[in-house]
Amino acid sequence: MNLNMDFKNTHQSKTIRGIIIGIGITVLILCILFVGMNIGEHRARFAGQFGDNFERNFMRPRGGMMGPLNETLPGGHGAVGEIISINLPQIIINGPDNLEKIILISASTTIRQFQENIQDANLKVGDFVTVIGNPNESGQVEAKLIRIMPSPNEIKN
Repeated sequence: MNLNMDFKNTHQSKTIRGIIIGIGITVLILCILFVGMNIGEHRARFAGQFGDNFERNFMRPRGGMMGPLNETLPGGHGAVGEIISINLPQIIINGPDNLEKIILISASTTIRQFQENIQDANLKVGDFVTVIGNPNESGQVEAKLIRIMPSPNEIKN
């Protein structure tokens, strides 16, 4: 009977309650740090793999470069630019920074023009697109959504 009473008093103690709250806050902070480290690692891995695979992805068969290398790290989750090459299931987009990205299209990729879904066969060289997707291990973007947009020249006129 006395042992049961001590357990209730210990559980209701301000010291024990403070220790439990402190442990909970510590666990929460560690979880937030873990998520942040995973996001940073994902971005750094993509940037590193992009550099490792740059020649394979952007060199012409004769060995010449298709464009100058931009010194900034590329964004890994999409691309914006003009389609310069189509070889389904992949397209190559030249962005405003003259950095070309290889975009992979799958059966689950949604392609939209205005309010309509269209087929990948309707894409054409010269279309200005915005792509949202995920980077793969080869430095390419696996497209989830491709939206055909008016080109910047059409908007200015």
